Amino acid sequence: MISFEKFKNTTSQAIAALLVMVGAYSTAEANDAAASKSFELVALSSDEADRTALGIDFEINRLNLGPVLFSAQGVYSFDDAVRSQDMMRFGFSRELASVQNCYQVNPAGGQPPVAVSPGTIPQGPGPANNCPWGRWSLAASASHETDQDFDDGQTVLAFDGVLEMPAADQNPTFAQFYALLDFAPGLLRAATGYPADHELGSALRPIVSLALGHVDPQEDTQRQELLGKLDEYYRAEGEISMSTPVGLFDGKPVLLAYDYRYFRELDADAAIKGANLHRSRLLQFSLRMPSDNDRGYAFVGYSSGRLPFGIEDDVLQLGWSYSL
Repeated sequence: MISFEKFKNTTSQAIAALLVMVGAYSTAEANDAAASKSFELVALSSDEADRTALGIDFEINRLNLGPVLFSAQGVYSFDDAVRSQDMMRFGFSRELASVQNCYQVNPAGGQPPVAVSPGTIPQGPGPANNCPWGRWSLAASASHETDQDFDDGQTVLAFDGVLEMPAADQNPTFAQFYALLDFAPGLLRAATGYPADHELGSALRPIVSLALGHVDPQEDTQRQELLGKLDEYYRAEGEISMSTPVGLFDGKPVLLAYDYRYFRELDADAAIKGANLHRSRLLQFSLRMPSDNDRGYAFVGYSSGRLPFGIEDDVLQLGWSYSL
């Protein structure tokens, strides 16, 4: 059996393996509309470390591997002093229940209805929205979380729920909630002269994720020092993300994306609470510039907080994102 110690200092190999795997499956993108794969080359300017480092931000979401879906997410900084987002996660999930196909169209000739993929405008008469409260899924997952040096790591078994809320023009109840989330971007649109005829439509579609997991730490230096042992524990986590236009550049929308992630250990030990390790949160904003290349865009961003294994910090980001 390969020991956990053998994985230390092999980050470059892990990232290379990810690139090879993504390349191998990139041709299946057309057959797997739910999957997304993006890589960002980014300059990270840390307030805590008072220095700037280059990094790679990668995300592979719901890559179909037959009976399971593969996901990977993380930030690798080439400077160990800049690591507020120092958590990489690799895992597999199995969908237990979901509502995904929101429209059905009755074709001519009295044939059975045909399901239309999410995000596709249904063609033909009488489309009915079967997801007035949004698309959702419930899944069981197994993942491994580690810092970028592979010094600390833990396995997590969890139940994950994801809700993609309906578009603002599909549900008036959600539209009122979106008005609160979109208040500041709305002021920016007014200040920049965003044309009124550019209907927001489905742009405002927040995604909410909740998870309850069982964490088994294999290596965790701080917990070991505080507790003298590495007990298993339960953890809750949540995330909400949304993007909305704030202006136009060369006739194309400039998007403001924001994301909030929160982790909390349940029934944490007093020593863990005293060191403020029982919870972590990360707030992120990014301004995404339009590009002639539909797969890539330049962005400037800001993050505040930390992820598990990370260091509390405020970080400015400047980079380029590319989607496979």
